[in-house]
Amino acid sequence: MATWMLIIGIIIALITLPTCGLLIIFFLFPHYLVQLSFRIRQHRAGMYIKYIGNEEFIFCYAERNAPQPNRTSLVFVHGFSSSKDQWIPCFRGLPKDLHLIALDLPGHGFSSKPGDDVEIGLEFVVGSLKKFLDLVGLSNQKIHLVGSSMGGAIVGLYAAYYPDNVEKVTMVCPAMKTPIDSSFAIQMQEAIQLGPDNISHEHCILLANDIQGLKNLFDACCYNKDVMKISEQFWQGFLNLRLTKLDFYLRLFKAIATEEHIDLLAKTAPGITIPSQLIWGRNDELIHVSGAEYLRSRLPNCRYVDIIDDCGHAIDIDRPALLNEHLLKFIQDDCSQDLNPTTVLSSSSHSTENKVLSAAASESSFKKED
Repeated sequence: MATWMLIIGIIIALITLPTCGLLIIFFLFPHYLVQLSFRIRQHRAGMYIKYIGNEEFIFCYAERNAPQPNRTSLVFVHGFSSSKDQWIPCFRGLPKDLHLIALDLPGHGFSSKPGDDVEIGLEFVVGSLKKFLDLVGLSNQKIHLVGSSMGGAIVGLYAAYYPDNVEKVTMVCPAMKTPIDSSFAIQMQEAIQLGPDNISHEHCILLANDIQGLKNLFDACCYNKDVMKISEQFWQGFLNLRLTKLDFYLRLFKAIATEEHIDLLAKTAPGITIPSQLIWGRNDELIHVSGAEYLRSRLPNCRYVDIIDDCGHAIDIDRPALLNEHLLKFIQDDCSQDLNPTTVLSSSSHSTENKVLSAAASESSFKKED
């Protein structure tokens, strides 16, 4: 009888202890739960988390497969206050034989934070990308760069500065000044007028430092509001992870909240001579979709402008399948064989009431793709 009681006690313990542990994590350490969910998603996407660097600086990055002869590696660059995990949908959805890398930019994710004596800004981040590619052995071969938001501006600048290292560049709603201002653009202009010494967290939606601010940020980034339907503990977990980096986010925002920085991509665009692609959410509330035609007009070798309906700034959340579809189209395009490139304008809708891009659609350099 005592033996059976012992066995029953062990079984109960085996059942209850993990449950109690999960409850403790859920209520007291929700950021661990968020990290666990990302780890599971990374594993399912085939992402191997790696670190590279030296005693001065460490980059964290995710990689799937290895560089292959005669195959172009894809390198993904995330946006402001995001991380490599932004690209999990691409790792899951793109062909399994491709070599993919996504890094955490300095001060983001699990990469090191630059020292206070380091002058930061877009040029600094471009230089950091170059250092990373040197470290992983991809700076001496042609790569396909993909960047979103601030990362979109970064990859565009990199393609202009290091054309021998880039075969193609995809800019996903890249950070820039657009012909039509979004509410975020107005907020950015107000911050510029204040000057860096007077900017604080309440002056930019990207600098959310509480749960409501974080919800407002997701609401502005996502057209699909279902993403908001998560437990308050998950919101708290996201916030806990964010708070450890918030001082750097504020420092970086102060550095890039200048007229020079918001115009940098458009001014540099004529120097992006390699084949390029623009992908934009039609309902982007941060970087207005009017930027697509404006930037297209300044890019000498733009092959695709892909506008996605019912989609906000966070295309990886709102329409990941279409993001992958448009990416794959460009990946498979042998641009070297096209001696007279034209830009293909595509939309996920057949609507004829596209006021923003109507002028672009009528130009002879465009082919309308249904």
